[in-house]
Amino acid sequence: MAEARRAMRVRSMLGAQIVFNNKLSSIECHVRNVSPRGAKLIVGELLSLPQEFELNVPAKGKTYQAHVCWRRGDEVGVEFALDKAQARSYPSDADERIRELESENELLRRKVVDLKAKLERFAELGG
Repeated sequence: MAEARRAMRVRSMLGAQIVFNNKLSSIECHVRNVSPRGAKLIVGELLSLPQEFELNVPAKGKTYQAHVCWRRGDEVGVEFALDKAQARSYPSDADERIRELESENELLRRKVVDLKAKLERFAELGG
């Protein structure tokens, strides 16, 4: 089967709320995987969902405008609405994560160099 996704998804098990009806109604759900463009949600099989809603994910501190793409049993696939700035900068989440990891790698390299220097000084002192 061909892969239809345009962005890599990350597995998760985050609690979330589907918010609709002018924020008067909400349904608890779980986010099973997520990407900058969409997610797979787990909701009750018998629950009726609107086609468009807000997805509030407190653990990420984010709220997404979501559109239902498919549903199978208790699983729901949603696509996030992107504003023009997000669409132009996609994949901004991936780019940001790459920068974070590069920064972390540089910090770790410096620590390794520092520890090697300390080890060499210790060995010179007869330790």
